[in-house]
Amino acid sequence: MLPFNVTENGVLIIRLRADLDIAGRAAAAWAIDGYLAAHRSAPVMLELSDAPLSNAAVSTVVRTRRMCRSAGAPLAVVAATAETRRALEAQTMAEGLTVRPTRRLAAAALSAASAPVAAAA
Repeated sequence: MLPFNVTENGVLIIRLRADLDIAGRAAAAWAIDGYLAAHRSAPVMLELSDAPLSNAAVSTVVRTRRMCRSAGAPLAVVAATAETRRALEAQTMAEGLTVRPTRRLAAAALSAASAPVAAAA
């Protein structure tokens, strides 16, 4: 199981190992799908560890983005190291993914993404 928590603002924070291996990819995707089902439409923050970025982790981030879109949940990705952010953004260019360096910046992006929904309600 992936570590996760829900903030007082209702943001689902999921921690993903950046060095995830192929064997762990399916389990991670299954766990994330379960978290999204349990926390319907909650904003999601996917936080990568400081380990070197693996292809399996990139695949999991892309899959998580697609699952969040299907669920109508905003997604922000956090990676503290500049190298990981650059590599992830380069490998997910077609997805238009922006990776934030801190939780604070990711939370601000989620607030901005949720604002039009709140204004429309």
